[in-house]
Amino acid sequence: MARARGRKKATPARGSSSANTRDRNKTGLWGRLDGRTRHIVCIGMLLVVAFGFFAPAVFSDRSLIGDDTVRWRAMAEYMLDYKEETGRQALWAPNAFGGMPGYMIAYAEQVPQLDDIPALLRKVIWPVSHFLVLLLGAYFLAFFLTKDRFVGALAAVAYGLTTYMTFILIAGHNSRFITLCFAPWLVLAFVAALRRPGLLTALLFSIALGVNLRGGHVQMTYYIAFLLGVWWVVEAVYAGMRKDWKPFGVATVWLVLGGVLGLLLVAQPYLLHFEYKTFTIRGAVDAALSGLDWDYAMGWSQGRGELVTLLAADAYGGASPTYWGPKPFTSGPHYVGPIVLLLAVFAVRQWRNRSVLVLSLMALFATLFSLGSHFALLNRFMYEHFPLFNAFRVPESWLALTAFALALLAAFGLRGVGRDTGPDGDPAARRTFRWLFGGVSGVLLVLMLLPGVFYDFERAGEEAQVMQALLAERPDIAPNDPRVAPAVRSYLDEQHALRKETFRSEMRRSLFFLLLAGGMILLFQRGKAPRWALQAVLVLLVVVDLWGVGRRYFNKDDLVRADAVEEQILTYDVDRYILGQQEAAGGSGRFRVLSLEAGSPFQNARPSYHYESVGGYHGAKLRLAQDYIDELYADPATRLPNANALDLLGVRYVISPSPLPGLNVVHQGAQTGLFVLENMDVPPRAWLVGETEVASDPPAAWARLRDPAFDLRRTALLYEPLDVDPVPVDSISVANVRMQSWSLHEIVLDVATDAPRLLVLGEVFYPAGWEATVGGEEAPILQVDHMLRGVPVPAGAHQVVLRFDPPRHRIGVAVGAGSTVLVYGGVVMLLAAGWRRRRRQTHSSASEA
Repeated sequence: MARARGRKKATPARGSSSANTRDRNKTGLWGRLDGRTRHIVCIGMLLVVAFGFFAPAVFSDRSLIGDDTVRWRAMAEYMLDYKEETGRQALWAPNAFGGMPGYMIAYAEQVPQLDDIPALLRKVIWPVSHFLVLLLGAYFLAFFLTKDRFVGALAAVAYGLTTYMTFILIAGHNSRFITLCFAPWLVLAFVAALRRPGLLTALLFSIALGVNLRGGHVQMTYYIAFLLGVWWVVEAVYAGMRKDWKPFGVATVWLVLGGVLGLLLVAQPYLLHFEYKTFTIRGAVDAALSGLDWDYAMGWSQGRGELVTLLAADAYGGASPTYWGPKPFTSGPHYVGPIVLLLAVFAVRQWRNRSVLVLSLMALFATLFSLGSHFALLNRFMYEHFPLFNAFRVPESWLALTAFALALLAAFGLRGVGRDTGPDGDPAARRTFRWLFGGVSGVLLVLMLLPGVFYDFERAGEEAQVMQALLAERPDIAPNDPRVAPAVRSYLDEQHALRKETFRSEMRRSLFFLLLAGGMILLFQRGKAPRWALQAVLVLLVVVDLWGVGRRYFNKDDLVRADAVEEQILTYDVDRYILGQQEAAGGSGRFRVLSLEAGSPFQNARPSYHYESVGGYHGAKLRLAQDYIDELYADPATRLPNANALDLLGVRYVISPSPLPGLNVVHQGAQTGLFVLENMDVPPRAWLVGETEVASDPPAAWARLRDPAFDLRRTALLYEPLDVDPVPVDSISVANVRMQSWSLHEIVLDVATDAPRLLVLGEVFYPAGWEATVGGEEAPILQVDHMLRGVPVPAGAHQVVLRFDPPRHRIGVAVGAGSTVLVYGGVVMLLAAGWRRRRRQTHSSASEA
């Protein structure tokens, strides 16, 4: 019995394993460092990663200027010029789609807040200025959740170096990138307010929310808000299970307060944003048109099989044109790597930890949402019933949230590996990890050896596309020529072989990194390496893995030799001709231009840099602009620009690769060969009509406007009859309009008429902010010809003034400024009070000693 008791005594107690592991970790260099020094080491490593990865953009003679940035700069030209000339914020953009509010083009925040600090650094170290914000936010969030510094570093690099961040930068999606950089801070502030409710954490949450919204990409903020909503629901369920509602209720009250204050902080610009949204394709006034069309919203849905790119980056060919997945094209894959995935899956075993449960649910939901139309069972329901879900497009963007959740789960997984699978750890945890490691390795091995069993390596409809391309290249060959089918098949077989080899190569690469990580973990489990060394090596492997893939999509060759974005905007000889004609006509505000230089004018922002265009590039254009594109622009029979559509928006010049019927050739560019065609009978930008017709609804108005017999110079279409019928204009009538001045926010016209008539302006109708006066008296602005503005004018000589002065701009600035003083001042006062309190306690303790 004595020997038995002795043996039992010699056996380590169940609770002692973690203590033994901690003792071993204290013996190394890392164990001898205090907490502050460990933070400094980890943050220093993140600095090296940030400046090292983006060195081509920071330390070379090239700049990071993506295509979308160039398009934005072209769209913003008139607004930026206005601000430079007047010192005032521009609110209207007349150079795109015939004119539109500029709130989502170049509407800068007027009230300085915390995000202005990285914005200042952006001028010298973009994108490191914001990438450091991302890394530090993810690091401190993971540390707050796990109390482990090295796993915080893992979360930071796993989230920051995911390929999505690199290719959205190359594409120029800067607002999306900035919003994602602030996302970890918003989640951290939310969790801190849940766990440590109080006024200070509520105010910090409001600041984090405000800063994230000021990033300028509501879609990304919506995704993060969805995560916070899931987190709140999980906390509510746990509070109910414990029957302890008071702490949760108190935390919720503080969060609501912080949320309200956060929204007040961004009253400017979002009061105008929300007003504008009701008139756009993302949320029309008509409930039947609210939100995006299903097919449009589900464009760029992630393919189900394509999710393998999370594990092996270029398994689907990488970026276009080698990409062969279901999306029309792509800038690159969504990749987090095998090590991050393995650790994240291992973390799920800790599902009783509420943070792990929330992140697991979010990773699952975000992945399913990313499938879009490929998982319509869920996404159709969300699209039809969940608030704002139908306001956004490109479902694959949800994978940014998947990567964020997986990075944080990987932090928990790394902590679990170090804490539970060591030589003195839990045998069950070691077995679980080995099964998971074997499973992930096995999947990679099977996919590497037998890729054809699971994938056909062919795009949907690719055979027909190849045949069309072949026949276009060889018009002398008939479609039924017996040589066509074998040639197409031969080409596809070559592509299949190349794609399979790339697929296998990517699987080998991922398996290699996984085996390296597995080897290090095995050394740790056998007591050959301390925990800090295990964590350091795995962080290093994740950096090398993601860095290597990221370099495929971000390197010096992807940057441009330019100091300013506008240097990337081309100026053609035809532009110089039109600008000369514009100057001769009296400047801007006299006519518009339609450019057919590069396919659809409604996907081309370049002309908007030079002059007023009816085209442009914008994801939230006015519903009226979309109506013009869909219903009025093209002649149904010829698909050429409709004559009435050109007249409607005052198009005097058309840039085209070839002459068009009904338009006169007035110039051909020697540089480009492009033609400048003139619409000789274009109406002026404002004219008087003496006849009106009432259209019952928009389709009726569209049909009338498409009718070649309809003369919009003589007759105006209205949706409601006028109070006073206008008098028709004949050869002896006085009906004169002279433009006295034109600017973005004010149009002044001298009007003389011998009878009551309707003044029609070739300006896009937008009721929220435009006001009119006739002879100093307020006058209504009517919707005319579906697209335009009309002002009833009595007989006599009058000065008609239209001004754009939306009240919500002034209100937003005032509310934002007051809220900023309140919130930021409150934080400073609370921190100062806490510092004084701790100082008094220190002095009191010293006195007692």
